[in-house]
Amino acid sequence: MLITIIAIVFAASFLLVYSVLHIVALRRDPVRARLEQLAGNAGVSTGGGYDLRDSLLRKGVNLLASNVQNVSSTRERLARAGYLRHGAAYDYYMVTFIFMLVGLSAAAMSGMLLHLSTIKIVLMAGAGSVLGALLPRLFVSYKISKRREAIRQAVPNMLDLLVVCVEAGLSFTAGIQKLSEEMRSGYPELAQELKIVTQEILIGKPKSEVFRMLANRTEVEELRALAVTLIQADRLGTSIGNSLRVLADSMRFKRRQRAEEAANKVSVKLVFPLVLLIFPELLIVLVGPAMINIFKTLQNVAK
Repeated sequence: MLITIIAIVFAASFLLVYSVLHIVALRRDPVRARLEQLAGNAGVSTGGGYDLRDSLLRKGVNLLASNVQNVSSTRERLARAGYLRHGAAYDYYMVTFIFMLVGLSAAAMSGMLLHLSTIKIVLMAGAGSVLGALLPRLFVSYKISKRREAIRQAVPNMLDLLVVCVEAGLSFTAGIQKLSEEMRSGYPELAQELKIVTQEILIGKPKSEVFRMLANRTEVEELRALAVTLIQADRLGTSIGNSLRVLADSMRFKRRQRAEEAANKVSVKLVFPLVLLIFPELLIVLVGPAMINIFKTLQNVAK
């Protein structure tokens, strides 16, 4: 009963503190809110205003993180997972800390309910806190791999549409901007990255540098090949449309090869469930009645 009361008090206190911080965070300058709305979700930071929740998170992270490079590497990793908001790193640390507390509390309560010794309870609490700290990291790793695969599947279609836009008379930058709008419903991950590319090109960054940064941010080899193709087309003065068409054909062929490879692996992957899950039950169903009849016959003969 005491443990239940402690858990309820902890949950109520956490919800109360988070609600107060959230309400205070919403009371910001309306000009800054409008600028953030116009900036979208491209990770553009706007100045002005004061966010108490973000300030407290920054102070807590600065106490926990060893240096500023730790926070910047976490921010880059979250950007690969699609979390491009400026305060995503601090939210990630806050969620990690909450999961550590939850894991520690759950492990300690389980140890007390099982009437374990103090040393075992401490060890269980440490293991629970470590597990709680690893869960957000594993989730982010899953999001990174899933997002990378979605972008890899969408690149050939993006190149085909970009070739059409360039040959229709649009400039390369206008074509990228058009694709970031048109692909938002079908391929939101790639559309988000193309929106960032468009903003970086509009502020004056070279196209080769922008797409090199895109390849490093997403870690997709197809986008790295696109960056190399654009650099070579810029240096040699060749047509971007022809270069993109050749690159799109090669990427479409690679995607077909990956699909065929995955289809060929299906037969091998089906061996283990067939042998371990299906064949034993099938053997019991087919041979079971015959074995029962044989056993009964042997009993009658023995009598």
